[in-house]
Amino acid sequence: MKNSITVVKIGSNTIVNEDGTIRTDVIQDVVASLREVMQSGERIVLITSGAVRLGRVLLGKNTPANVAASVGQARLFDAYYQESEKAGLKLAQFLLTRPYITTREYFLNLQTAFNSLLDQGILPIVNENDALVTNTNWSFGDNDSLAVVLAISLKAERLIILSHVDGLFDTNPSKNKNAKLIKTVQDVNSELLKYCSTEVSAGGRGGMLSKLKSARLATAVGIKTHIVNGVIRGNLTKALSGEEVGTLFFPRKSNIKISNRDRWLLAAKNSAGSIEVDGGALLALKKGKSLLAVGVKKVNGEFNKKEIVEIVDAENQGIAFGIVDYSSLEIREMLDTRNLKDIQLMHTDNIISIQ
Repeated sequence: MKNSITVVKIGSNTIVNEDGTIRTDVIQDVVASLREVMQSGERIVLITSGAVRLGRVLLGKNTPANVAASVGQARLFDAYYQESEKAGLKLAQFLLTRPYITTREYFLNLQTAFNSLLDQGILPIVNENDALVTNTNWSFGDNDSLAVVLAISLKAERLIILSHVDGLFDTNPSKNKNAKLIKTVQDVNSELLKYCSTEVSAGGRGGMLSKLKSARLATAVGIKTHIVNGVIRGNLTKALSGEEVGTLFFPRKSNIKISNRDRWLLAAKNSAGSIEVDGGALLALKKGKSLLAVGVKKVNGEFNKKEIVEIVDAENQGIAFGIVDYSSLEIREMLDTRNLKDIQLMHTDNIISIQ
């Protein structure tokens, strides 16, 4: 794995105790684990949540998220800084918002900045800039989404998500004591999504559903993804060394070729909606054709014209992403009236296959 990039994301409940204190032992374990692989030449990017929760410990639980984040971020980074100083590890801090990804010029600058730091053996510590973008469309929504965006942007080979749970279970382990850990997943499909609550975890914004969506996109473009209990010391080291721990999501393709423009489009994916297509459209897309309305079976979710939307098959498996020429409302109206003849929904130049 020398010179490869690994993105590690750590959640609020993993880094902060229920009483609001920082889990110093977790930070010590993370820093030690990352330092070891970085010494062997691996390049690491660390995404950390926890700023809002820490800010509310200091200012009160009803403090607005943007205010809490601006106060808590200083304390959060300082905790990493203190442990990294002891380990002789150099840090850099990034607070990101969506325009750094969706704007092409900023995206290229971001790649250059991160790679320059990684070339010098510096560990970037990343969080969303909640102080400025909370509850706006400049937000990534949660750090699971930010993690997969950075993994795609930086051509990472793997993504490790450190949670306060052991991984993905076949049922909710907090409600069913007989729930079984799913150790490996070949494909993140709609069957797996049913195991996940849409409720975010207490103190965080992600939850398992968000982690699965991130794993689905990451593995679709060849990034091996792990969900691991980061509260347990040694688990991150096991994941980094390839030992069996947590849930491992195998990449759909290990040799997928993606241009940097396509990487930007995938990272900038700005819609949770999708378009389900029929068999004829699937064949046409595999031949490099544009997506026509006649091949659409259903529209899922909402999106606007010129947003990046996922194309899925009948089993809800992602097959491509593309910039759509019509809104979800307009496409539904076409389907309702069957006014579909030769209407182009996505041009072939704006479609990225992930199969």
